[in-house]
Amino acid sequence: MSLQDGILGINLLTSTAIGVILLLFGMWINKKVGFFRKYCIPSPVIGGFSFAVIIWLLKEFEIVQVKVDNTIGDLLMFVFFVTIGLAGSLSLIKKGGKVLFYYILVCWGLAIFQNGFGVALASLLGIEPLLGIASGAAALEGGHGMAAAMAPSIEAAGGTGALTVGLAAATYGLVAGSLIGGPLGNWLIKRNKLEIETDDSWDKSVDLSEEKKPEKNINYMDVVTVIAVILIVLAFGTNVAKWLTNITGFTIPGHVFSLFVGLLFASYNNKKNIVKIDSKTLDVVSVVALELFLTMAMMNLKIWELYDLAIPLIIILVAQTIAIILIAWLIIFRVTGKNYDAALLAAGFIGHGLGATANALAVMDAVTKKYGLVSRKAFFIIPVSGSMLVDIVGVPAIVIFTNLFAH
Repeated sequence: MSLQDGILGINLLTSTAIGVILLLFGMWINKKVGFFRKYCIPSPVIGGFSFAVIIWLLKEFEIVQVKVDNTIGDLLMFVFFVTIGLAGSLSLIKKGGKVLFYYILVCWGLAIFQNGFGVALASLLGIEPLLGIASGAAALEGGHGMAAAMAPSIEAAGGTGALTVGLAAATYGLVAGSLIGGPLGNWLIKRNKLEIETDDSWDKSVDLSEEKKPEKNINYMDVVTVIAVILIVLAFGTNVAKWLTNITGFTIPGHVFSLFVGLLFASYNNKKNIVKIDSKTLDVVSVVALELFLTMAMMNLKIWELYDLAIPLIIILVAQTIAIILIAWLIIFRVTGKNYDAALLAAGFIGHGLGATANALAVMDAVTKKYGLVSRKAFFIIPVSGSMLVDIVGVPAIVIFTNLFAH
């Protein structure tokens, strides 16, 4: 660390160490405080935000300004995006049948809508249109991880404060999604007097054999293989993205392009078995990368940038919330069958369309506990869509909108 001209610089190793400590602190607080568990507030948000508050207070009282080296956080962000691609597969759409296909189409439409609606609202409210993107699909359907990952590109395009706005919007989305999803599902069931029954035949049409596999311990070779594949995909993806950006003039973030390189490789590898990628190891690497990268992103949160944006941001988020409720009710519920399964899918859609997949599962779990029947259909489609398939269109939509409104 170094102190110069009233600025305290926290170097790469120190910032990473602080990030790990804050992540562990967030995990501890999460276990102790029921509110955070109820609304699925991630541990990195708790830990990282605590540090951001300290930085804000130090600045407000003119004690010292803090500058954090986020190099490791940026690398972990790239790693996380590649793991999304490697964990996905275009064959999942076929595996889930037409209900999954209809559901993911609406999710992709939501990704485009939240960006366009956000830009329109921001323009009407007289603030930077790019901040409408930061508080749109990147923060709501994407969550904290996507908001933090896309913020540098949005800020480079002229959207100053995109990280702060995006993370604030994502936090709102977690709470709102948890509060609204369950009541909507319950209302649909009661209003339409739905039979409390699920589509048993659907289970037989979907291969759920992975659930029956015995637990396997992660070994040295699994870890080395996963890390090797991630680094190779990153090396190829980031360099090609830079080359394409130079020749087209259209900014293509390296981590975004690498996600699709990973997706294509995974789809091809699943057929040809070029290399064995252990899914459990990949999940562990993905979670560690996401949580530490998100913690370090929250550490860089500039709370003071929200002063002039608070009211416009609230208006944008309330409008986005009303819109997604209408989409869940008028579209999701209808195209997925207008039955008990469809009501759960509508509830889950609110959960991950505003917050995260964990919120979606939590609100569906609350509804199923009330009615005593679990929908295997809903509990398969929501995680596959919210965690994997939505990014196939969601991420490029953010990039395209950012380029369209760059200045």
